[in-house]
Amino acid sequence: MSQRASQFLGFYQECRIDDQAGFYNSRRTLFDRAIDQALSLSAFLLGLTAAAAVLAGVKVGPTWVWAVLATVLPAASAALTSYGSLYAFEQQAKIYGDAARAVHAAARPTEADPSVPRVPEKDAAELVRRVEAVFRQEQAQWGQLTSQIEIPDSTRA
Repeated sequence: MSQRASQFLGFYQECRIDDQAGFYNSRRTLFDRAIDQALSLSAFLLGLTAAAAVLAGVKVGPTWVWAVLATVLPAASAALTSYGSLYAFEQQAKIYGDAARAVHAAARPTEADPSVPRVPEKDAAELVRRVEAVFRQEQAQWGQLTSQIEIPDSTRA
């Protein structure tokens, strides 16, 4: 491989592929954590709901407090679940995870026919074409995600 093509591939690998894959992985991790936190908090709220319902049923302390908590806590859990659905944490984590895997797959050298002479510049151009196609595909995924979100029409009365 020529020195110029080798330098370009090293630069492209570090500044484009590795940087973008790192971004995708960090975002996937962030959204995976958000999913886990929302599920944990929702489970905790439902556990408190069960405890409040039991305490209201056995008439320990001020039963009206337990009854109110047994009513309010499930609503808070439902609101938390709605929040997670609104921000589409699972879908975003999937998009970022898929994009990271696709970038790594596209960045691998392709198997070439050994009988055909290789041209390093063409190999580099092919690698860039494959990787940039992955980036365009990932960008298109966001259009699909936003098209799934229903935005109320504010012009209707």
